[in-house]
Amino acid sequence: MAKTIIIYMAREWTTWFLGCLFFLVGTIFLFSSVEDLSQVFPRGVDFWLEDFWFWLLSYLPWLLPICCLGASLFSLSFARKRGEWTAMLANGISPIQSFSLIVILGFGVGWSSDWLMNGAGVRAMDMSDLETRSLKMQIGSERLWYFRSFDPSTGIGRDLQLFQYGEKGEDVMRLRASTAKWESEKGWTFYNGRFLGFYSAKGLPVIDENKSSLVWETIAAASVKGEVYQTKSPGISRSFEKLFGLDIPDDPTPYLWLQKRAKDMSLGEIERLLDRFPASKGQEIISYKLRKAQLWWNGPACLVALIIGLGLGSARGSSTPAKLAGVSLLGALGFYLIRTLSDSLGEQQILTPMVTASLPYLLVVIGAFIFLKIQN
Repeated sequence: MAKTIIIYMAREWTTWFLGCLFFLVGTIFLFSSVEDLSQVFPRGVDFWLEDFWFWLLSYLPWLLPICCLGASLFSLSFARKRGEWTAMLANGISPIQSFSLIVILGFGVGWSSDWLMNGAGVRAMDMSDLETRSLKMQIGSERLWYFRSFDPSTGIGRDLQLFQYGEKGEDVMRLRASTAKWESEKGWTFYNGRFLGFYSAKGLPVIDENKSSLVWETIAAASVKGEVYQTKSPGISRSFEKLFGLDIPDDPTPYLWLQKRAKDMSLGEIERLLDRFPASKGQEIISYKLRKAQLWWNGPACLVALIIGLGLGSARGSSTPAKLAGVSLLGALGFYLIRTLSDSLGEQQILTPMVTASLPYLLVVIGAFIFLKIQN
């Protein structure tokens, strides 16, 4: 009998879980479609299935824990209402036994959530999905790039201004080009522009005879004596039609990733992005570090919600479905209020990303424990 009851409880939980999931997804889809259909299908009908899948993945991290909580509360609530919970206890079947298969299902949901989000961004790193817009690249203290517009799908930027500086912050060269193209194998190629070279301790950068690459003219030691020239006037100014072969390996791809919203990226993508900016503490990086910590909680969040739901559903005095629905609604509202406040503190770097992501769950667990103590 125990095996039959365990399977029955797991089936009831699964039914409520799927019901909650379909209801929430349908509701969000309806509102998103009414507001702006392009939010769901940005590439039109030709890619509707893939677009819908990635749209759905952006909501699953917070939908799945809610569904785990709702399924636990309502499956136990209706089991109490029908007298099945009392009959189970009367036959000597403990709550731990009846919950065993449900907990395994919760582990499966949590693992699936992690797996989906880690593999969800196959499209997100595709440069063709990024819009053409202006681009700025700050390469340490050495170089600064400005593009009026940059097309990620072709790797072509327009109206470029490039500034390169020496060790002491002095100008080394400036380059303006109407078009610049990035190719991972060949590097940068510049078209129709002007090159300005400045004197520095390294010498004077000039365009070679073929007007295709740069060479350095060494300045006489007696003239420089290891010191940077104080003049700010360029030592050379040349126009060019095509310029390539510069030793400038600045890949624009990571900076294009920064134009993607953190919530649209998977854990693997965010880790690749952060690897490109390991020492950066700028505001533009904080949201990605915070998202990484939040994605870490994908699986554990499902288990936390499941355990809280089972605890509330099996507590004395919690048998009324309406009461449990009210408690879960207040709990979910409180959780997202706390999360909003916590995220704000994290974005201001008052809290570390992991503390920011963990704080809402910790407070909800404490609140659920206090509620259970009061109920019992």
